[in-house]
Amino acid sequence: MVRILIAGLILALATIAVAQQGPADSLWNLYKQGRFDEVVTQGKALINTGQGSAQVQLAVGRALTDSGHYAEAIIFLEGAASGDRDHTWVYAWAQVYLGSCHWQLGDNQRARRAWIIARDVAATRNATRSAVGNLNAFGLAERFDSWQRFRTEHFSFLFSDRLTNLDRPDFARRREEAYDIISTWFGGGPDEPILFVVWADQTEADEAGMPTLGFARPELNLVHCRVQQTVGHEMTHIISNHALNPAVRNGLVNEGTAVRFDQTDRDRMETARKALAEAAGIPAVSLAALWEDWSLLPTDVSYPVAGAWIARLIAKGGRELFLEFFTDQSLAHAREVYGEDLAGWMRDFEADLRSG
Repeated sequence: MVRILIAGLILALATIAVAQQGPADSLWNLYKQGRFDEVVTQGKALINTGQGSAQVQLAVGRALTDSGHYAEAIIFLEGAASGDRDHTWVYAWAQVYLGSCHWQLGDNQRARRAWIIARDVAATRNATRSAVGNLNAFGLAERFDSWQRFRTEHFSFLFSDRLTNLDRPDFARRREEAYDIISTWFGGGPDEPILFVVWADQTEADEAGMPTLGFARPELNLVHCRVQQTVGHEMTHIISNHALNPAVRNGLVNEGTAVRFDQTDRDRMETARKALAEAAGIPAVSLAALWEDWSLLPTDVSYPVAGAWIARLIAKGGRELFLEFFTDQSLAHAREVYGEDLAGWMRDFEADLRSG
């Protein structure tokens, strides 16, 4: 089964910071331009003429990986690793990419071994950081060996060993129920189970060097969350993005949608009003301004406001128009989809926020 294309978290594109020399120079220039087919063609020609240095092998292997040709990439990445006997940055990045190829091909144990090698050789900071990030992201670092794994139809759960009193079957059941509701509404979801990593709290995640919880990575089919987070928020990011594959994403819409579908029974408007009332020095909310700059408000205000707005937008315009709009979440596209009604809805919403 083909896995989700690696992006962002798993393969941080490294700057080739060392002094390059020899036949690999032109390959790295092409690589940095994203011209992967040319890297492969020219790199193979160099190898066939006896100029297949470890750098050349690495460039070809990375280009093949980034093009989705994982099995073929392994051949060249292994050549790069074996050809770099001093275990320099070439060896380290070859192991990082070998791990990624094995992960894509479903061999988690080989992925783990390669990433641990890249981490432990510590040849370059970026490669080490990428290897550590991958091991933590996919629950393959040694710290996860004592965690409990639990598989359901749509999820592959990984539970912290500190969650000794958690009813795991009930936790999983509630998320399966939420998945059915959300995926039905959006008309689809990911082809593979979501890797759902459940931490006891933020302190535990901080100890592992993880980002602030929770977060979802739709391109990786991955969720990391605290045990007490809402049932539907993070999975909504993954389900909606796989169902509709939006070409333009926007913070107000993306996060507001996740809040709207978090499977709580909160009054969205009252929650937003309360957040505004508790925040000091917040001026009148402009939806248009927040749409264009998601960072205008603190997150403890922007999230409930966004959730209330998306709830209002769906209530006014209906499901079909929202699904049409969601593929391009820009304000300009919203105006195209909803027409003249949108401006009035926005004014009414802003007035309702203040009326509380």
